[in-house]
Amino acid sequence: MSFSRRRFLGGSAVLIGSLNGAVAAAQKPGSPDLVDVEGLNAAAMTQAAIAGLGGIGAFVKPGDYVVLKANAGFANPAAWATTTNPEVVAAVAKLCLDAKAKQVVLLEYPQGKGEKCLERCGVGPALAAFPAVKVKLLTPADFQEVKVPGAVTLATVEVAKLLMSADVFINIPVGKNHTDAGVSFGLKNHMGLIKNRRAFHQEHDLHQAVADLGRVIKPHLTVLDATRVLLTNGPAGPGDVGTPNRIVAGRNVVSVDCYGLGLARYGNQDLTLADVRYLQLAGKAGLGETDVKKLQVKKLTV
Repeated sequence: MSFSRRRFLGGSAVLIGSLNGAVAAAQKPGSPDLVDVEGLNAAAMTQAAIAGLGGIGAFVKPGDYVVLKANAGFANPAAWATTTNPEVVAAVAKLCLDAKAKQVVLLEYPQGKGEKCLERCGVGPALAAFPAVKVKLLTPADFQEVKVPGAVTLATVEVAKLLMSADVFINIPVGKNHTDAGVSFGLKNHMGLIKNRRAFHQEHDLHQAVADLGRVIKPHLTVLDATRVLLTNGPAGPGDVGTPNRIVAGRNVVSVDCYGLGLARYGNQDLTLADVRYLQLAGKAGLGETDVKKLQVKKLTV
């Protein structure tokens, strides 16, 4: 099968190889930038959010190889909100299978023992109901170095090879407080797809590195899980947990993240763009609209 790295790695594709492949459907005129769904059934909310963007068929075509990246890297109960709600992950995976994807793979580079993380956070058991969905726990041998075009601090980065082979990348972060970055949503979730996360904290300006990473990892679809969120002591918890009971989906991860700031009081504060520097930097780099007032948002209740 011929895969397209260009679809999510943007301009860096010419640096790591030029491949051919169909491109996911662009946003149609008049369609929303974001869909914000409120409710109590996580699976139904997820389905409604993606349907509001044109349905899974706008992103996944028959025969596609789809990579999913939830936050499943902590061996904590789902109720702690340090990881993505398993029902949300399973709902996205099922939609991809329904769209006749040839392969659906969840990638994770866990903070601890991978199998224990998947079991305790519930994502492993949730996906066990769909044997066609594969789970890949990344190892240090599973990464490849790529250049970061236009980067300020991150000249190169080692990215998961399987991501580089995907036709479609769907990001499924959970909303949570982060002691170093302020919040961890979609852009921050990309760090689970790189080899050397420690360097982001010790060798680079973390905020600039996260923004630079957004130049090469570009999801086709981001589904932000805010059914329950970690308000304090993130990213690993335990901390205070809120229940906005929301799912927000959009094509642009930066816009999803900026909108997500208003869903809860992360760090017990009413955060705005001015409080999260990596989002400011991503916006200045042209990676997405950061002014939520300019976004067309479709709101639903299910």
